[in-house]
Amino acid sequence: MKLFKLSLIVAALALLVFNVPATAADLGADVVSLGANGTPDFLRGDLGTLTAGISKRQAAEDFLAGFATERLGANGDEDFVAYDVLRDDIGQVHVRVQQFANGLPVVGGELIVHAIRNGNKVFAVNGQFVPAADLDVITTVQAPTALKQAAADAGLNELEQLSEAELVYVLTDTGSAHLAWQIKVQFLSEDGLEIDYLYADATTGAFVTRHPTIHRAKSWRTYDGNNGSSLPGSLRCTNGSCSGASTVIQTIDSYTSQSYDYYNARFGRDSYNGSGATINSTGHHRSNYVNAFWNGSQLVYGDGDGVNSGPLGNAFDVVAHELSHAVTQFTSGLIYQNESGALNEGMSDIFAAGAEVYKDGSINSGTWLVGEDTWTPGTAGDALRYMDNPTQDGSSYDYYPTRYTGSADNGGVHWNSGIANLAFHLLVEGGTHPRGVTTTNVSGIGMSKSEQIFYRAQTVYLTSGSSFSAARNATANAASDLYGSSSSEVDSVNDAWCAVGVGSCGGGGGPGGGTCPSGYNTYTGNLSAGQSGNTSPGSASGSFNGQLDGPSGADFDLYLQKESCSWWSCSYGNVAQGTTPSDDETVNYNGTSGNYRWRITAYSGNGSFTLCTNKP
Repeated sequence: MKLFKLSLIVAALALLVFNVPATAADLGADVVSLGANGTPDFLRGDLGTLTAGISKRQAAEDFLAGFATERLGANGDEDFVAYDVLRDDIGQVHVRVQQFANGLPVVGGELIVHAIRNGNKVFAVNGQFVPAADLDVITTVQAPTALKQAAADAGLNELEQLSEAELVYVLTDTGSAHLAWQIKVQFLSEDGLEIDYLYADATTGAFVTRHPTIHRAKSWRTYDGNNGSSLPGSLRCTNGSCSGASTVIQTIDSYTSQSYDYYNARFGRDSYNGSGATINSTGHHRSNYVNAFWNGSQLVYGDGDGVNSGPLGNAFDVVAHELSHAVTQFTSGLIYQNESGALNEGMSDIFAAGAEVYKDGSINSGTWLVGEDTWTPGTAGDALRYMDNPTQDGSSYDYYPTRYTGSADNGGVHWNSGIANLAFHLLVEGGTHPRGVTTTNVSGIGMSKSEQIFYRAQTVYLTSGSSFSAARNATANAASDLYGSSSSEVDSVNDAWCAVGVGSCGGGGGPGGGTCPSGYNTYTGNLSAGQSGNTSPGSASGSFNGQLDGPSGADFDLYLQKESCSWWSCSYGNVAQGTTPSDDETVNYNGTSGNYRWRITAYSGNGSFTLCTNKP
């Protein structure tokens, strides 16, 4: 991975040559990837040691105080508070740390320090970090005014405020960090009750983002019920002993017990919090309610309307799915919005599939179907989602470059979960993309290894704001930890994500082996080490995707640049980049309106390249 030194160029319609960018050696570590704000979000190498003789929490806080200044651009106005320590069974310790800046918590700003227990050697640091120097410090809009404006901006009506406003920094998917008022609110949507953390910019009052806390199995085709909404209701079953319980309540009770058994048997996890918490569930929620959800403290199931679904609690994978939301809350804490939310949903589908295999004893025709036991009872053989062919449901997406990027469904948390679901299916069973969008052939490694890799990624590497790119890094590092850095399991993990368009492909696979997806622009050229070339600039906005397929064995890098003009001149600067030490790169960016161009740099090696872009 290289750091790119910005170069200002007045105009360039042809290929130009400029200086080779700096290398990862300048950071003193192997930078696996950069976050959306340009700060490294995954470093792996010989990073130092934790101080012996003190608690691992204190040691991690002390380590980061110096590490962030030396490697991440901290200026001393940042603080770190460790909140969780995981000691695994392969001799490693992983400390999760919350970042503070200027005395305020950075929501989404978390780091994980990974060390070898014997010797305290730090071998990796990952997560999102925000330098305090980049942040606002003065509020100009007070909380009541900001809440009113942000709610109006977000189209949220009749809010009930559940908490006092708290001043925080909040990190968004694009890498920007805002000084914001954080307020917990409650309101009704088409899906029913919503409880969100709403973030309003403390300098403008504008809506920044919201973090939903209710995680549903279904976010569309729902009905607003008005009866029986009180929770938790009347106690019917305790530890498998039921009195006065309906068949549905007994089924929920049984499936909850089996879901607990799966996590305990396969991962040694004692309930969703890892510490034996009581799992509270409620069935017969509301009337004709086509939904199920985890609300942050308990599981809730509707009975369906008999048309779109039957009782949601009658489907084992729905119960395991909802319990997995609880596990996510107490491990990675993936924010239920945009890419992290899609990963949150995907993890629930993935572990529900694992739980079904544990219950059934083997993979079968129902393993890759979600909710098939209760969904549209009048239509035989269908399902809510199809993990092996996500677009079959008519709503889900299975290829990262063409994912949903709008605001509905909390930014596509259900629809884009198909990307992770398909990657996991290919990792387990092997094969190629069901629609032939890519040509990568994945070697399957089976359910047992695959679920261990994803569980380790969930509990050891993922943080609340993790993107799909971060998930690829997390699962690849988990596979390396479990099976070795040069193992076929690591290759299969990378190939599985490559097949669904997340990150670059090894061995020259690139975007369909050099063939661009339908609807993409194709650029070709030839570069030698130290040379760079640009595409012709064009006006565009929205979701940018670029996939570079360079010559095998070379190290080619890809940059997306945007034009910036003053009264005397215009120039192009980097807004996103792919700079891993490989011949292939993928860049994804959500940008505002302007003139953009792509820039390819041959860091080392020579040969021809193919660049596929959806715009400009």
